[in-house]
Amino acid sequence: MLRMSGMTQRRLPNERVGPICRASMTTTDDIIAPFSLDNSPVRGRIVRLGAGALDPILRRHDYPWPVALLLGEALALAALVGSLLKADGRLVVQAQGEGPVTLLVAEHGAGGLRGYARLAEGAAEQLSHASGRMTPAALLGAGHMVLTLDLGAGHEPYQGIVALEGETLAQCAENFFRVSEQTDTAIRLAVGEVVTRDAPPTWRAGGVLLQRVAGDAARGDTEEDWRRATILFASVRDEELLDPALSCDRLLYMLFHEEGARMGEATVLDDRCSCNADRLTSLMKQFPRDQLEDLVEPDGALHARCQFCSREYAIAPEAVGL
Repeated sequence: MLRMSGMTQRRLPNERVGPICRASMTTTDDIIAPFSLDNSPVRGRIVRLGAGALDPILRRHDYPWPVALLLGEALALAALVGSLLKADGRLVVQAQGEGPVTLLVAEHGAGGLRGYARLAEGAAEQLSHASGRMTPAALLGAGHMVLTLDLGAGHEPYQGIVALEGETLAQCAENFFRVSEQTDTAIRLAVGEVVTRDAPPTWRAGGVLLQRVAGDAARGDTEEDWRRATILFASVRDEELLDPALSCDRLLYMLFHEEGARMGEATVLDDRCSCNADRLTSLMKQFPRDQLEDLVEPDGALHARCQFCSREYAIAPEAVGL
């Protein structure tokens, strides 16, 4: 069962399921895929995260329930927005504040996901008995969400900023697209645990991003088509976004069969951290010498742990100029 609100079943229409991409036939989890509607100038992305891309990230740090929900939503959002970009690079969703969660980071790049939440002192105990979703502002405090596209060395990062005003992270992201990108966008995100009798609980996330294609001489005004598509989109339920037995292509067909939904080729996502010893060594070389000397452990090495994946590194003093 899903550890969330009770599930109900929606019956499929009595038509043949629409086009199915090859990737969806081999895996239904840990994928991101584009889709379009034949009868409406609407495009979108659908994501499903499970045992390979989400559960290890959330299990690694044993977050309180509301924090795990928020980080899971941020990871799904990073995948959805990152997959829209035509340029190669990393898409980072980040928020900082003075609430129980002082830092939230979710990153998508080249099919890999990583994420991390830092809690204020005493916040884990404070939130340990909470069992439901909390608003981003309640967890992070008043602040902003920053979306950063990092194209790597030699390129200036592009940043977009939006206030944490909304009941959900999805609403905050919708505000970003409406204000910063001037693009009508609808987003739904859901996170929960699958609890079975014979296996440990597994974190899952699902999300859909829908965008209006601007009108032109050929399309005309797309307002009515967008209104119709968002009405259909609004009917999706959290349990449908998370249901292990409901594949992405079938969910899209359930929602948009009258509009001719077409799901494109899916990209597999995984739990993948970009940390490495060389990068950490380069970073530590920037520290003052006295700070580096204080970091040397009794075994003669400098020890550091990645906040994202918890991997530990032992760096030789001479590698950082000691």
